[in-house]
Amino acid sequence: MSAIEGRQSNVQLRRLQTLLLLMLLWDLLTVLAAFSFGSALMKIDGNEIGGLLAAKASFSGAGLVPVAVYFYGIVRNPIRHPGVLWVGVVEQAAAILASLYHVVAGDLKAEGAILTIVVSIVLLGLLLANMPRGSTNA
Repeated sequence: MSAIEGRQSNVQLRRLQTLLLLMLLWDLLTVLAAFSFGSALMKIDGNEIGGLLAAKASFSGAGLVPVAVYFYGIVRNPIRHPGVLWVGVVEQAAAILASLYHVVAGDLKAEGAILTIVVSIVLLGLLLANMPRGSTNA
């Protein structure tokens, strides 16, 4: 491996770690929204859930699972453990599809899904654009 390949690998590693950190912070905000029930982040009005992070929040604390996975990926090198990145791809795609479904079904106010959909699309695009290609021995 040449010095240039080593630098490119290091740059890609830092980029992926930064992306995982962003997703970790996004999921921690989700957990905060669940704990701040009744605030602008998440509120229930009759049969509808609203608030800024309504589409992302849950009452089960499930947002802590991807936080743990992303933390593991940051610490253990996401290039060597690409499964961590695939968890992110699945999580972001599921957030987009579930948000759209619940808005169409009338369970979720559109205002509660917009931020989740936009952030998830951006994170999904960044993940796919930065996904390691081929075999690497980093």
